[in-house]
Amino acid sequence: MPITLLAKIANVLSVRITLPANTLQELIAYGKANPGKLSYATQGANSTAHLTGAYLEAQTGMKMLAVAYRGAQPALTDILAGNVDMFFDTLATSVPLHRGGKLKILAVADLQRAKAAPELPTFTEAGVPGFRSITWFGLVAPPGTPAALAERINRDVVEMLRSPEVAERLQSLSLEAGAMSRAETAKFFADETALWGKVIKEAGISVE
Repeated sequence: MPITLLAKIANVLSVRITLPANTLQELIAYGKANPGKLSYATQGANSTAHLTGAYLEAQTGMKMLAVAYRGAQPALTDILAGNVDMFFDTLATSVPLHRGGKLKILAVADLQRAKAAPELPTFTEAGVPGFRSITWFGLVAPPGTPAALAERINRDVVEMLRSPEVAERLQSLSLEAGAMSRAETAKFFADETALWGKVIKEAGISVE
């Protein structure tokens, strides 16, 4: 039973600093001209980066090579070393590297610009409308929880999330507070399920 979305953080398209593309459209043009040449790192099969890469292929017509790593850190290390071309990473870890000139972020995979990096364009602004991939944390209750109790938990948690102390702490981690009603949370869960279910089906990915 959905209670509320606690927090979310956008994923970003990070690419090696030497990649001959400085915008998303340049990357797409390069990918289409060189099918199968672009590689993208993942945290493993069926991971967020794997599914997001498949989603980008479906939305743009590019064909890329997925390279599986055992987690995000080894993948990011190989982006910095130039051994793989791109990686869908979280905003928190890639933005400092982008600002330090160690990699390039071409777009933010959310429908709005990130508060932690307002200078970066969204995928929609960069030419791929509606593209989103976010990491999120939700609060749910066991099936059968009385509605009145679920509503009370929602009110208490939302109040906490909107407090200045919690908001400041989340912002320091590049997280945005969810603080949704139960109905909004249920819709959010349904939208995420529909999006990634469609990506999995269209890409022919077998869920392990």
